[in-house]
Amino acid sequence: MKYLKVFHLIHMTGDLPALEAWYDDVFDVKRGWYDGLYMEAEIRDASLVILGDCVIEPLAPAFRVEGWEKASLGKFYTRFGSRWHSIAVFCEDVDPIWQACHDAGIRTFVNGGFAANEPPHLPIMTHPKDTVGQLEFAGIDRPIHETDPRERPDFDVNYWRDHHPTTLERLSYTTSVTRDLDRAKHIYVDVLGGTLLHENESELTGTKNAYVALGETIVELAQPTQQDTYASRDLEANGEIHHAAAWKVADLAQAEKYLTSKDLRVTHRDDQTILIDPETTHGALFRFTSWSVPNDPRD
Repeated sequence: MKYLKVFHLIHMTGDLPALEAWYDDVFDVKRGWYDGLYMEAEIRDASLVILGDCVIEPLAPAFRVEGWEKASLGKFYTRFGSRWHSIAVFCEDVDPIWQACHDAGIRTFVNGGFAANEPPHLPIMTHPKDTVGQLEFAGIDRPIHETDPRERPDFDVNYWRDHHPTTLERLSYTTSVTRDLDRAKHIYVDVLGGTLLHENESELTGTKNAYVALGETIVELAQPTQQDTYASRDLEANGEIHHAAAWKVADLAQAEKYLTSKDLRVTHRDDQTILIDPETTHGALFRFTSWSVPNDPRD
């Protein structure tokens, strides 16, 4: 199993135009794939926008279409509202990942929520209860990869670092919360073949953490150790789920000054990281950090 770079993080919303306008205004995201595309199989509208080395998919159920609430994404929105939804990663070949999931009893699906009971040769999604939040794996043989603006020679991944007040360099890591860190590590390392990079405990987030690389995508698996934190409240209310995204910046003080000028509210901080109130970021928990995950394969 060979994983490549992050494909996208889904940001679920009930107001797609407002969320897209927010990404444009705050981050000057780059476009080039599609905007407001309706997918009948999932009864949803979505766009793909680029921030640093990562793609974000602002996504909303197609409320105008009868039966939207019965589709898997509609059910998610009804249950959880606006927030991070899932992590998608590019890979060389989906089928070995499907086989590893199948052998481990991890349920997988293709677009539309149909069970993948045999090698699908298509992008697959895992059942969120089986993989500490939902994962998606997409092969680079798919047309979506061929049109990835990040593959163009004129794409400047350093645009935000060099020309935007966030000084944003890349997606440092993205977080899923878990009740059982050992089980989560087993799934990501032993079953999915990820590489365990580092483990620590964070007073800021009130969690003990394991950082696992799936290719160039780093997932922080976080088990709460304190009460009344973002992580503990999310786990208690919503179960194991995609929880947060942390963006590495070159100048944290400058980034904070700019972000607060855009009405993003800092709620917690230490010397290296700030946490932003998700009520000011359309429900999704953002972190900004000057810290690098030890053994990051991109360094």
